Amino acid sequence: MKKLIALLIVILLTLSLCLSLSGCDQPSVSVRSELLISDGFSGTRTVTAVYPLSADIDAVKDTFLADSPASEIDGADFTYVGVEEDGYHFDLKLTFGNRSQYEKIISALIGRSTTVFLSRKNTFLTHGTRMDEDFDVSELISWLVNDTAASDAVKNLRFAYDTNTVRIGSDTFETSSKLSINDCTGSAINSISIKTTNDKADTYTRTFAFSIPNDTYSSDKDAIEQYFLTNTLTDARYAGWTQEGSNMVYTVIYEQLDLEKMTEVTAKLLDTDSVSITYGDLDNASTPLSEGLTFEENLDTFSFIGADNGYPTLQYSYSLPLNTTYGDGSVFENGRWISAGEWTDDLYNVKLNSGSVRLRIPDGIQYRITGIEFSLDSLGDSRFRRSTDFLYDKADRSAAEYAKSFFVSKGMDSEITETDDSLICHVPFEGTTDEITSKLVSVFGSGNFMAYEMHKGTFDLSIKTQLTDYVNLGYMLNADNAAVPMNYTVFSEGGENIVSVSVDGSETAYTDHSRGTMPVKNGCAEIRYHGNIPVISSIVIYLSAGAILLVLTAFIAIKLIKPKKRRYADPLNNPDEVYDTEEIEAQEPETPSEDVEAPAKDTKTSLAQTTTFSIFELNALVRNKKYVDEINKDVEERMHAQSLEEQKQDIRARQLEEMSRKVYGDDPDDTAEQPAPEATSAETPDTPQAPENTEATESGEEADD
Repeated sequence: MKKLIALLIVILLTLSLCLSLSGCDQPSVSVRSELLISDGFSGTRTVTAVYPLSADIDAVKDTFLADSPASEIDGADFTYVGVEEDGYHFDLKLTFGNRSQYEKIISALIGRSTTVFLSRKNTFLTHGTRMDEDFDVSELISWLVNDTAASDAVKNLRFAYDTNTVRIGSDTFETSSKLSINDCTGSAINSISIKTTNDKADTYTRTFAFSIPNDTYSSDKDAIEQYFLTNTLTDARYAGWTQEGSNMVYTVIYEQLDLEKMTEVTAKLLDTDSVSITYGDLDNASTPLSEGLTFEENLDTFSFIGADNGYPTLQYSYSLPLNTTYGDGSVFENGRWISAGEWTDDLYNVKLNSGSVRLRIPDGIQYRITGIEFSLDSLGDSRFRRSTDFLYDKADRSAAEYAKSFFVSKGMDSEITETDDSLICHVPFEGTTDEITSKLVSVFGSGNFMAYEMHKGTFDLSIKTQLTDYVNLGYMLNADNAAVPMNYTVFSEGGENIVSVSVDGSETAYTDHSRGTMPVKNGCAEIRYHGNIPVISSIVIYLSAGAILLVLTAFIAIKLIKPKKRRYADPLNNPDEVYDTEEIEAQEPETPSEDVEAPAKDTKTSLAQTTTFSIFELNALVRNKKYVDEINKDVEERMHAQSLEEQKQDIRARQLEEMSRKVYGDDPDDTAEQPAPEATSAETPDTPQAPENTEATESGEEADD
């Protein structure tokens, strides 16, 4: 029982939540479109976006206006109208004078080509209006949708495309956001067949076949035959009726048509003005080795009624000469190209029921080569010459001529040369790596580019260089062409020293003989070379600095080796390590005092005799010399002071002797008993008398006195 009650409670809560959520309407941006045109297709189109009053429109209004592409498109205008009862109004208004101008404005606004189909008929077979566009209203305001999603103020708003109204003259139609109108009645036909043969000589053969039920044909034979005959040009090779089962078939054959004439006969027979036919390199699909051409056609069958007032079935065929390459056909639907139809041998078939069609069929010719030679020449000053040579058999001049015409059409200089066994189509690219890359991309595609790097350290005498060349030609090679020999060779004419060359990481040393030539496989490779460029200014600076340093070192060494002046040793502080043995011995007195020991001979080698010095040893010698000079100066000052003291002592001794004579007279005994100061001084001429001994002598004399 408890489980049942719990289950009921859960169910009630779930229902309550669903009811509460269903009552909450998510705010949205209401989008309305109105197309007003005359029978000549002049008029206006207005797309109105209404933001709810709850939106913070002031936070995003300026962004919406600034991002609008309409300001750069003639005939387009985007404005903020203001606030009304239902919300904030923004209007995109397009003004045009004809259908071509309308398509041009739409294409600029949505960023791609577009086609508009319109048919207003009142014939024996069809009555009414048909119109079709290959874009959606949302594409017209795509920037507004993106800005709304990106803004925090209004990002939760969704876009609701409420109405799409079309007014043609006095008629009004309501359609979906992708305009499509089918308001026709009439006599139904079974199918329309269009067969096109591309002769690959700028001419075409086209065959039309209209299958009409016998009942429809019999109901008014003369009117039907007159209608088709009126829409058939007189230069048709064949035009006539045949019976196939229960149907009557009207067949028309045109031959030797160029594109302009084929467009004319098709538009006339289909009774429409929406036909356009082009043939060429529409997608840049051509390469030097193959024609990448595309046959594109826009047409409609709006002037004919199918079953249930729908569109008749369109059987479309396209054939090519034998041995011509081709690609999958495609039709444009819902804003994109999708594959459609199939090839059987050299015949393409597709069945369509949409009433209007944009169709593309690629085809081309693959030419055979016998080899490819790449070469790179360093010209100096970061400039290069990158050349590509395509080799052909001598009997296949048409292939070489096609390659030359391809390069010339791309704005390149190209020439054909001949050797004993080959024809060579040569195309050079010259400039900086950025300039060459731009040319390579325009000719061979985005997978081909070059990069150049230079590195120099502070004390380096050369600049290290590295060039990388990405070769991507594999996409244009079929199985046979991918297997031919391909080589890459490096040269240097501008003073750059090439050290090594590598292809896909396989490195080889560069020599004048080998030129760094390496094989390239399947037309795709990453080529890299390493080199260096000598820096002459740095070399000169370093040589000059070395010479100056050498002269300075020699000058310092000579100064240190020069003999020093003879100096006397300091008896109080004798720096034995400064003087060499010979100088110390020269300073010793000839008759030294008994109580003064001769200094021991210094066995160390004189610094002045050293012949090899490092820069640090020279610095140390300079510092020691300064220290020695200071010691010599100090010794001289002390000896001078000692000399003055001795003179004072001599004067004092003479004064004492005079006093003694005055007191005791000239008694020879007394005089003999007193030691003569001069004699004392004479006995030790080199030994100064200590101050304490002098004071003791004076005290003894005073006591005797």
